[in-house]
Amino acid sequence: MSDASSEFRDLAPAYALGALSPEEARAFEVALATSPELQREVAEYRELHAVLATGAPVTPPAALRERLLARVAAEKMVPLRDQNPRSRLFGILLGLGVAASTLVALGLGLRVRTLGEQLAVRDSILAVREQRLAQRERTLNSILEPGVELTVLRSTGDQPPLIQIFRDKLKNRVIVHAFRLTPAPAGRAYQLWILPKVGNPIPSRVFNSEADGHALAEGIEVPTGVTVDGFAITQEPASGSPQPTSAILLYGKVATD
Repeated sequence: MSDASSEFRDLAPAYALGALSPEEARAFEVALATSPELQREVAEYRELHAVLATGAPVTPPAALRERLLARVAAEKMVPLRDQNPRSRLFGILLGLGVAASTLVALGLGLRVRTLGEQLAVRDSILAVREQRLAQRERTLNSILEPGVELTVLRSTGDQPPLIQIFRDKLKNRVIVHAFRLTPAPAGRAYQLWILPKVGNPIPSRVFNSEADGHALAEGIEVPTGVTVDGFAITQEPASGSPQPTSAILLYGKVATD
């Protein structure tokens, strides 16, 4: 084998498995295009890999066995003329074993890397779920705090959206929880309005619903000193509005204040 081809010979098993980096593969293919020896190497590794991939006991085709045996002889591992039948069998198995072990090692390496990536994805999903569970627990604890009052905002229709407003009168904060609320179109959002007993609606949090119609907005401050009469929802520009620019979509009056 030429010097140029010899430099890439050790990469032949990895190339046959598709385990080279893009840069290594391009360099290898340049040498492969002009090297019959490398082309033969890659063809044999691919053929052997196809045999191994069946999962059955490895019985290589006769032609492949003969080529590997010729390789062993050419490299003078053991002179063929001095071999008895058992030695010849050992030579065949040795030649197959070197190639097979290389392919198996590379295959295991790829499998380990794939499993590592799968575990990373699983861990990420679990972390997101844990965060959501922790968030739901905090929300539930907030709802169950003493002094929390529920106001339900409703609208008309066969399947109208429904919004629950949980107001903590001691902390002057509210939580907005929506059901069946169609997501606002691009550039638009829903805005909560705090309705005082006296005066104009007070602009509050802008939010949007998810694809399934659910929405949750927490930690919304209620201005101190305001006697709240109710809450309303309109659809406004995504950045919010200082005063309503569209019709009220949902409205609810507080029970007491």
